[in-house]
Amino acid sequence: MLYNFFLMLVSSFILEPAQAEFDARLARLGAPPAVVREVSTCVSAAHPVLARTYSENPVHGIATAIRIWTGMASYEAVLQAEVPECKPALDAARPYIGPDAG
Repeated sequence: MLYNFFLMLVSSFILEPAQAEFDARLARLGAPPAVVREVSTCVSAAHPVLARTYSENPVHGIATAIRIWTGMASYEAVLQAEVPECKPALDAARPYIGPDAG
């Protein structure tokens, strides 16, 4: 039950906005389709990982969301730190999303 609640929160407040930002930046800067696919796959794979992490440690989840909303952390930095499987996709996208990904 708590897991599903955090899955919805992670999706609504972190990953959907992250995906929208990545899509816009990658499209604007002409990223290759393969890079766009890798980043989309990363964001999709992050849902259960972050939901599990934040349901086990809700304070960390809330603090992460606040850091993102206030600009103290980027979506890239959060994914890089908390979803290690995203590192290759973020590294491939770094020329298009900027150096703040890690």
